[in-house]
Amino acid sequence: MRKKAERDNLQVPDDVLAYIAKNIASNIRELEGALTRIVAFATLTNQDISIFLAENSLKDIFSENASAPITPDSIQEIVAEHFNIRIEDIQGSKKPKNIAFPRQISMYLCRKLLDISLPKIGESFGGRDHTTVIHAISKIEKQLENDTALQNTILQLEKVIKGQ
Repeated sequence: MRKKAERDNLQVPDDVLAYIAKNIASNIRELEGALTRIVAFATLTNQDISIFLAENSLKDIFSENASAPITPDSIQEIVAEHFNIRIEDIQGSKKPKNIAFPRQISMYLCRKLLDISLPKIGESFGGRDHTTVIHAISKIEKQLENDTALQNTILQLEKVIKGQ
Protein backbone atom coordinates (compact mmCIF):
# COMPACT_ATOMS: atom_id res chain seq x y z
CA MET A 1 0.00 0.00 0.00
CA ARG A 2 2.87 2.32 0.77
CA LYS A 3 4.18 1.86 -2.79
CA LYS A 4 0.76 2.61 -4.26
CA ALA A 5 0.48 5.76 -2.15
CA GLU A 6 3.96 6.88 -3.23
CA ARG A 7 3.24 6.00 -6.87
CA ASP A 8 0.09 8.17 -6.71
CA ASN A 9 1.96 10.97 -4.88
CA LEU A 10 -0.21 10.62 -1.78
CA GLN A 11 0.85 11.56 1.73
CA VAL A 12 -0.63 8.78 3.86
CA PRO A 13 0.51 8.51 7.49
CA ASP A 14 1.87 5.15 8.65
CA ASP A 15 -0.85 4.78 11.28
CA VAL A 16 -3.53 5.02 8.56
CA LEU A 17 -1.81 2.34 6.46
CA ALA A 18 -1.49 0.14 9.55
CA TYR A 19 -5.18 0.67 10.34
CA ILE A 20 -6.18 -0.43 6.83
CA ALA A 21 -3.88 -3.47 6.90
CA LYS A 22 -5.10 -4.52 10.35
CA ASN A 23 -8.77 -4.34 9.42
CA ILE A 24 -8.69 -5.69 5.87
CA ALA A 25 -6.90 -9.00 5.54
CA SER A 26 -8.64 -10.51 2.53
CA ASN A 27 -6.73 -9.32 -0.55
CA ILE A 28 -4.75 -6.53 -2.17
CA ARG A 29 -7.71 -5.22 -4.18
CA GLU A 30 -9.68 -4.55 -1.02
CA LEU A 31 -6.66 -2.92 0.62
CA GLU A 32 -6.16 -0.61 -2.36
CA GLY A 33 -9.90 0.04 -2.52
CA ALA A 34 -9.89 1.14 1.12
CA LEU A 35 -6.96 3.46 0.47
CA THR A 36 -8.73 4.93 -2.58
CA ARG A 37 -11.88 5.43 -0.53
CA ILE A 38 -9.98 7.28 2.21
CA VAL A 39 -8.26 9.53 -0.34
CA ALA A 40 -11.59 10.29 -2.05
CA PHE A 41 -13.23 11.02 1.31
CA ALA A 42 -10.37 13.36 2.25
CA THR A 43 -10.62 15.16 -1.09
CA LEU A 44 -14.40 15.55 -0.92
CA THR A 45 -14.37 16.84 2.65
CA ASN A 46 -11.19 18.88 2.13
CA GLN A 47 -9.48 17.23 5.12
CA ASP A 48 -6.01 15.85 5.68
CA ILE A 49 -5.71 12.07 5.73
CA SER A 50 -5.73 10.96 9.37
CA ILE A 51 -6.67 7.93 11.43
CA PHE A 52 -9.94 9.66 12.37
CA LEU A 53 -10.79 10.24 8.70
CA ALA A 54 -9.85 6.63 7.87
CA GLU A 55 -12.12 5.27 10.61
CA ASN A 56 -15.04 7.41 9.46
CA SER A 57 -14.65 6.70 5.76
CA LEU A 58 -14.32 2.93 6.26
CA LYS A 59 -16.78 2.32 9.11
CA ASP A 60 -19.54 0.99 6.84
CA ILE A 61 -17.11 -1.41 5.15
CA PHE A 62 -15.94 -2.81 8.48
CA SER A 63 -19.48 -3.35 9.71
CA GLU A 64 -20.12 -5.41 6.53
CA ASN A 65 -16.96 -7.43 7.12
CA ALA A 66 -17.66 -8.03 10.80
CA SER A 67 -18.16 -11.74 10.24
CA ALA A 68 -15.29 -14.15 10.70
CA PRO A 69 -12.66 -14.20 7.93
CA ILE A 70 -13.06 -16.78 5.19
CA THR A 71 -10.49 -19.58 5.43
CA PRO A 72 -10.11 -22.99 3.79
CA ASP A 73 -11.27 -24.52 7.09
CA SER A 74 -14.41 -22.39 7.20
CA ILE A 75 -15.24 -23.29 3.59
CA GLN A 76 -14.68 -26.99 4.31
CA GLU A 77 -16.85 -26.79 7.41
CA ILE A 78 -19.76 -25.12 5.60
CA VAL A 79 -19.57 -27.49 2.62
CA ALA A 80 -19.34 -30.54 4.90
CA GLU A 81 -22.38 -29.37 6.83
CA HIS A 82 -24.31 -28.71 3.60
CA PHE A 83 -23.61 -32.21 2.28
CA ASN A 84 -24.04 -33.81 5.71
CA ILE A 85 -20.54 -35.28 5.87
CA ARG A 86 -17.68 -34.81 8.33
CA ILE A 87 -14.95 -32.23 7.75
CA GLU A 88 -12.45 -35.07 8.25
CA ASP A 89 -13.93 -36.73 5.15
CA ILE A 90 -13.35 -33.60 3.06
CA GLN A 91 -9.76 -33.44 4.27
CA GLY A 92 -9.25 -37.21 4.08
CA SER A 93 -8.44 -39.60 1.28
CA LYS A 94 -11.76 -41.44 0.86
CA LYS A 95 -12.98 -41.36 -2.73
CA PRO A 96 -16.68 -42.26 -2.83
CA LYS A 97 -18.70 -39.74 -4.88
CA ASN A 98 -20.64 -38.53 -1.83
CA ILE A 99 -17.31 -37.38 -0.35
CA ALA A 100 -15.21 -36.57 -3.45
CA PHE A 101 -17.82 -34.24 -4.95
CA PRO A 102 -18.15 -31.99 -1.85
CA ARG A 103 -14.33 -32.00 -1.60
CA GLN A 104 -14.10 -30.77 -5.19
CA ILE A 105 -16.70 -28.09 -4.50
CA SER A 106 -14.69 -27.00 -1.45
CA MET A 107 -11.52 -26.73 -3.53
CA TYR A 108 -13.39 -24.76 -6.20
CA LEU A 109 -14.77 -22.35 -3.58
CA CYS A 110 -11.34 -21.94 -1.98
CA ARG A 111 -9.92 -20.93 -5.34
CA LYS A 112 -12.81 -18.61 -6.11
CA LEU A 113 -13.15 -16.90 -2.73
CA LEU A 114 -9.62 -16.89 -1.34
CA ASP A 115 -6.43 -15.31 -2.58
CA ILE A 116 -4.23 -18.35 -1.95
CA SER A 117 -2.14 -20.56 -4.21
CA LEU A 118 -3.10 -23.99 -5.51
CA PRO A 119 -0.43 -25.70 -3.37
CA LYS A 120 -1.82 -23.94 -0.26
CA ILE A 121 -5.32 -25.12 -1.14
CA GLY A 122 -4.01 -28.66 -1.60
CA GLU A 123 -2.22 -28.44 1.74
CA SER A 124 -5.48 -27.59 3.50
CA PHE A 125 -7.09 -30.69 2.01
CA GLY A 126 -4.83 -33.24 3.64
CA GLY A 127 -1.65 -32.38 1.75
CA ARG A 128 -2.99 -32.92 -1.74
CA ASP A 129 -0.91 -31.97 -4.77
CA HIS A 130 -1.75 -28.78 -6.69
CA THR A 131 -2.61 -30.87 -9.76
CA THR A 132 -5.38 -32.54 -7.76
CA VAL A 133 -6.73 -29.08 -6.95
CA ILE A 134 -6.56 -28.09 -10.65
CA HIS A 135 -8.48 -31.25 -11.58
CA ALA A 136 -11.16 -30.57 -8.95
CA ILE A 137 -11.61 -26.95 -10.04
CA SER A 138 -11.77 -27.90 -13.73
CA LYS A 139 -14.31 -30.62 -13.04
CA ILE A 140 -16.60 -28.27 -11.10
CA GLU A 141 -16.23 -25.47 -13.69
CA LYS A 142 -17.14 -27.86 -16.50
CA GLN A 143 -20.14 -29.19 -14.59
CA LEU A 144 -21.29 -25.63 -13.78
CA GLU A 145 -21.70 -24.92 -17.50
CA ASN A 146 -24.82 -27.14 -17.76
CA ASP A 147 -25.95 -27.96 -14.23
CA THR A 148 -28.34 -25.35 -12.82
CA ALA A 149 -28.76 -27.32 -9.58
CA LEU A 150 -25.01 -27.13 -9.01
CA GLN A 151 -25.02 -23.42 -9.90
CA ASN A 152 -27.69 -22.85 -7.24
CA THR A 153 -25.79 -24.96 -4.70
CA ILE A 154 -22.60 -22.97 -5.30
CA LEU A 155 -24.47 -19.66 -4.97
CA GLN A 156 -26.14 -20.83 -1.77
CA LEU A 157 -22.80 -21.99 -0.31
CA GLU A 158 -21.13 -18.69 -1.27
CA LYS A 159 -23.84 -16.74 0.54
CA VAL A 160 -23.39 -18.82 3.69
CA ILE A 161 -19.59 -18.56 3.49
CA LYS A 162 -19.73 -14.78 3.03
CA GLY A 163 -22.20 -14.52 5.90
CA GLN A 164 -25.14 -13.14 3.93
